[in-house]
Amino acid sequence: MEGEGAEEFIEALKGAVVPRDRKAKGRDLLPPVLLLADGERAAAHAHQAMRGLRRMLYPDGAKRVPYAALGPDEIRDTAGRRPLTLDLGRELCVDVPRRTGRLRLTDFFLMRDIVEQALDPRAPEPDGRALRDHCYAQRIARGPLLRALWTLGGESAEGGTTGPGWVAELRRLLMRPLFQLLPRWWWGRRRTRLLLRSTRRGWYADWRRISHGRTAEDFFENAARLLRAERGRDREAAVGRWEELLLHALLADLRRAARPGRISPWRRRRRTRCVFLLELPEDAAGAAAGERFLERYGEAARDTRCGAVVVVAVAPAGAMDVSRAGGAAPSSAGGAGAGESGGLGRAAARLRGASGMPSRAPRPLRAVLSGPVPESEGLDLDPVSPRTFRLGPAAELALTGVVVAALLSAPGVWLLDRVGAEPDRGCLGGASSEVVAGRPELSADSPRKQYEDARRLIREENARVDREVGDGDGTARTVVHIGSDVAADPEGQRYNAAVPELRGIALAQRALNDEARNDSQKVWLRVDSRNAGDDFGHAPRIARQVAEDARKKGSGIIGVVGFSKSLKQTQEAVRILGGARIPVIGTTATADLMQVNGYYRRVAPTDSREAAVEADFARRGNIMDDGTGSCSPARAAVVVKDPRDLYSDEIGTLFAGRFGARPFTLEYTPGGRSGGIAEGPGQEGVARKDSIGELADAVCERVIANPRTVVYWASRALQFSAFLDDFGDNTACEGRKLTVLGGNDLTTAALAGEYADRPWLRLYHTVHVLPAGHPRLSDIAKKFNADYARDFGSHDLWRDDGRAALAYDAMQLMAEAANRAFRSTDDVERSNVQIGLDNGIRKQGASGYLDVGRGRSVPRDKPLVILHHTDRGSEPVLYCGAFTQNPAGRATHWGPKGKFSCPRDS
Repeated sequence: MEGEGAEEFIEALKGAVVPRDRKAKGRDLLPPVLLLADGERAAAHAHQAMRGLRRMLYPDGAKRVPYAALGPDEIRDTAGRRPLTLDLGRELCVDVPRRTGRLRLTDFFLMRDIVEQALDPRAPEPDGRALRDHCYAQRIARGPLLRALWTLGGESAEGGTTGPGWVAELRRLLMRPLFQLLPRWWWGRRRTRLLLRSTRRGWYADWRRISHGRTAEDFFENAARLLRAERGRDREAAVGRWEELLLHALLADLRRAARPGRISPWRRRRRTRCVFLLELPEDAAGAAAGERFLERYGEAARDTRCGAVVVVAVAPAGAMDVSRAGGAAPSSAGGAGAGESGGLGRAAARLRGASGMPSRAPRPLRAVLSGPVPESEGLDLDPVSPRTFRLGPAAELALTGVVVAALLSAPGVWLLDRVGAEPDRGCLGGASSEVVAGRPELSADSPRKQYEDARRLIREENARVDREVGDGDGTARTVVHIGSDVAADPEGQRYNAAVPELRGIALAQRALNDEARNDSQKVWLRVDSRNAGDDFGHAPRIARQVAEDARKKGSGIIGVVGFSKSLKQTQEAVRILGGARIPVIGTTATADLMQVNGYYRRVAPTDSREAAVEADFARRGNIMDDGTGSCSPARAAVVVKDPRDLYSDEIGTLFAGRFGARPFTLEYTPGGRSGGIAEGPGQEGVARKDSIGELADAVCERVIANPRTVVYWASRALQFSAFLDDFGDNTACEGRKLTVLGGNDLTTAALAGEYADRPWLRLYHTVHVLPAGHPRLSDIAKKFNADYARDFGSHDLWRDDGRAALAYDAMQLMAEAANRAFRSTDDVERSNVQIGLDNGIRKQGASGYLDVGRGRSVPRDKPLVILHHTDRGSEPVLYCGAFTQNPAGRATHWGPKGKFSCPRDS
């Protein structure tokens, strides 16, 4: 399904099927939707749309929501002969969503037994008692309890005796009244009470226009009289009458099943609406049958006040015209063909705006589909995602019963067990089985030489592209890289990402061009690397140059990768590129505030995800060392951040909000207050410091007041080194243990051993990849690590810090969007690349599974790792997220024996 309003309609349909408000499915009646496919291949287009809708509800071999679908052949075969509701109700009960329990459609099954008896020409015309006996026989075939009672009465459900000779006859005479006649009489009386006398469930009396109350006649006598009357009518008219009866019964059952409830395990699992899908045939009779069904559905839904169903019919537009021209009798409302017309956007608005129970039967919403499109260009329809359950309702009820019984029978034992249990006091970190990120070695080459060597690899690959494409053997495009300048000295390399980012881009460019050499439907890529100066000081100016160059005819620029830091100047550069409609994929910039337009995506997890994981880690993990070798979770926190730094200010604020317990915030800007922001009114729980020395003293005061205080370092790594120098020997905390939790900015310096000579420091910091050699690494990550080690050494400074891997993955995403555009349009323009990114890309990367679904700007559940800094290297103590596509590669728990759940993206 594609075209104007298609995406909006799909989202509205998903919202209708899985409503956010649990009460909506019992309160708001939705009109049926009729999608009309126009053009020469209307039938094929209608079938394509129906196939997409079914995939949305049935993506992995199991129903996500209860639904029933009828194809054109089924509708054509039953038109005028059998009610469509017979097949819809039957399919609705087949393969219900996992662990939600079966649908109880008691009224529908009863009416189905009556209708099938009426449609059987060989069946005699029954009276009320004979009809009751027939329906009860069908009922005991479906129910094990009633079948067991019937068998105890001396006769099997199939009609034979259950024992030999006079013993069986005596048993039948003595037991039959108690176990057969009495249950059947009671069952018949109960049908009468519910369907005729009850004002709450007596929909049958309302449909037949019979007054409720104790004076009402027997239900089966009334049904038998209806059966005899309809047998004397025209076959098609009788089928229409039975259609109304079955629809009223089915919708009444679904309305009861959809009632919200918090106690019953079955009702708590009824969180979605049921769905009816109909693909109407091209012939007039089948199309007319579909139209009549939509009319009768609206009337039955109004009468039963059932909002628990979504009906979508798809039909060739010509078939509807033929059905009306062929004499399809319209209803008083004008027929389905006279429903409200409009585009998909209008239908979406009507679905979203449906509220309450209308007094008139809702007319179908008619919307015309645009022409069919190739599969590669169609919308990537994500399946509906209702809540899933680990246990079925019966298992949950049994488990609840066991738990309640245990609590009631042995509360004292339970309490003693809780009181006597020793809490886990083991420190997180120190597991000998974990793979450690070993201590890297600083290169003897100068930073400038390493930087130029990486640029040389890119220039060589660009020359290769020119040679290959110059021979007319492929298509080439240009990706612009915007990065910062390299550090001035080897020590500065510990705080600079310029070299690893260039190396990751060079490795990706080479791998992608190797693929283009082997596949003519893939694009060769040049890389235009531009230096934005120290700390991206010239990023806005470079972005304007790129925008100007991209506008030139034949520039070949399809997008930008880079921006390894979240700074105000990089944020402005992203805004400029978005204004020029240039797709941008960020590498290690994590701030949520970098998302200033729809043209920006990134491969690193956002600050909001990182702060959620780190706050959960600090609250639950045993990270606070009491000096005896035992650890416990943090009970207080001090957040250190720079209010002028985009990344530092955002992640510090997010962590403080997630941690709870009102953490104290210390603000420090390098250069003191004169170089920072103006002094304003103080905030509760926030203090500003002019120097590193004042900052160290303030942290020390908090640690002395509460030894279980963790320091969350949201500022940059360069200031952290200066802070440790002062804290260790210029404060009253000399000799005290200090636990620090920091972000990815500390990673390279920590891996390089910058903080190894401080035994009083217990440091945890985040990183975006697992160490090389870890068993959870995907095959792609293993190959990337091998290629990196081959080209730059196995003990390189940046092998395990993730910056090269993220740059590699940014190029992979951009290339995948370009290749999709090339395959579908035989051309690669920036607009087509942006469409490819908008439609969503799912791809295995070196840093984890890149699940950038439609409408997302960051991969879902992107991996995040927390390392513990030790003498022998940095070891993983937490890793959460999707490292691979398959479930085995998704880390969903952390802590001892997987005690805690990982935070997940919505």
